[in-house]
This record gives sequence, structure tokens and C-alpha cells, in this order.
Amino acid sequence: MGGYLSPDPAVEKWVRMRETTARHFRWNNRNVRSVGILGLVIPAGIYYLASEYQDKLHWTAQKPQPKVAAVEEEDA
Repeated sequence: MGGYLSPDPAVEKWVRMRETTARHFRWNNRNVRSVGILGLVIPAGIYYLASEYQDKLHWTAQKPQPKVAAVEEEDA
């Protein structure tokens, strides 16, 4: 009932490349661009936004101050 499954050469080549990625890695324009965007631009943008809004937002959950109604003094 069970048959022999022959390995696909393309899949086997892909598996070998995945296992030895460090040996086959080459710097090219695509890699440099990805590292530049993910490693420099995005962290710099997050730092800029964090430093820009650090003092503008109230991070503590403060209770709203009760509004005091104006009390008119009555003449006695």
C-alpha cells in the first residue's frame, strides 16, 4: 500500500541552500537596501517619534480633576 516517494532534486537543492545560507551569502544591492531600511531608517524614525512626543503625551492614567461649580454668596 505504501510506495516509495522519490525526492525532488529542486527541493533537495533548496534544502541544502537553506542549511548553508551563511556560506552562500553575498552582499548585493538588495541586501544592502534591506539592511539600511530595517537596520537604520526604521529605528531612527522610531527614535525621532519617541523623542518628539516624549513630553507631549501624558503616559500616567490620571483621574480627571473634578469641576468646581461656582458658588454664589448669598446676602444675609
